[in-house]
Amino acid sequence: MIILYVLVLPYLGLLFLVNTGMFLPDRQRRRTGPLPAVTVIIPAHNEEERLGGTLASLSEQRYAGALEFVIVDDRSTDSTRDIIDRFAARDPRFRRVAVTKPSGRLSPKVNAVNTGIRASDGDVIITSDADCEYPAGWVAELVDHFGSGVVMVVGYLETTRRGEARSNLERFETIDWLSLMLTSRSLTRYGWMLTSSANNQAYLRSAFEQAGGFGSAGRAPSGDEDLLTQRLGQLPGARVAYASSAPARVRTRPAGSLGELLAQRRRWVSRYHHPMHYTPSYLGGITALGASSLALVSSLLLLPFVPAALPGVALLWGLKFALEFFGMTTGAIQFDRPDLRGLPIVHWSLLHPFFIAYSVVASFIRPADWRSGGADYRARLLRRQVAGWRRRLRTFLYRG
Repeated sequence: MIILYVLVLPYLGLLFLVNTGMFLPDRQRRRTGPLPAVTVIIPAHNEEERLGGTLASLSEQRYAGALEFVIVDDRSTDSTRDIIDRFAARDPRFRRVAVTKPSGRLSPKVNAVNTGIRASDGDVIITSDADCEYPAGWVAELVDHFGSGVVMVVGYLETTRRGEARSNLERFETIDWLSLMLTSRSLTRYGWMLTSSANNQAYLRSAFEQAGGFGSAGRAPSGDEDLLTQRLGQLPGARVAYASSAPARVRTRPAGSLGELLAQRRRWVSRYHHPMHYTPSYLGGITALGASSLALVSSLLLLPFVPAALPGVALLWGLKFALEFFGMTTGAIQFDRPDLRGLPIVHWSLLHPFFIAYSVVASFIRPADWRSGGADYRARLLRRQVAGWRRRLRTFLYRG
């Protein structure tokens, strides 16, 4: 029981912090002065089924300043290029940029975004994905959050809007995204710049360059959004703002099936097998979530063999449920999602430990095969580490 408490209590503490952060003020000033030039970057690889809707949504943007949409065609073999060119012919704000070869340093999606950044010159860079929808005031709302000292704006992301979730799976995924957004918002309000989503984030080009751009902290196996948030937040005098108002909310495509959702989360967890990139506080939170989920699931499986542990197991499950139910209900109220309250939150809270435990275990059994430049990331990392050990050994022997 002591081990169970040691593994679960840190997560309960994190839940308490997130719940408390929901009632803190945002403490941010709105932007003043002339409107900056904005570049919106959308990476696309074989996105012919969804890209048209995304670009149509972008074309409805209302922003009084200079605005360009850089759509990066990452070596697509379908009609993605033709779709981009059709929009570019109708709207001069659209521009196609092509990735001609993979990067040996960056993962494919990060390389596509980086290519778009290098081919543009907007003062504010906004990134999203090829399967999203945007309110007409999305760009203007994100830009408006760049008050004094703000170098990055993290935006709210959801898979369904109010009343759209039809199945239990869609409700579960929507609530899971809500939990991620609530955590990100609360941590930002505490001044901890740790996490964001590449589907809805904006940052100053000057801050991006000052932080060294993508990959400056090492070759990341996957999306650089969390790493970039942490690096930008560490710049002198820098702040990260969170935009959760309705005009700033981006809708992304939900998973088509339970298998797709589980595979996505397995990929997410796989990148945390490379901890040298992330800050200790961020890794601590991720570890607390994974360890507590494994412990809670294991406690139920072992309970028939250790019935005397029932009171302690019930207490921990009860505390977890109470904190999550209160926090998620409060979040649903704050974000005007009455359709998620009640039983959907109960179902999510009870199933969430199993969901996370599966993702953790599956990430070790079948880790995501992140590739950079066509070569397996793990193999490249191991070769670099071995080369480093050899250099240190040669230096030690030479000095000796």
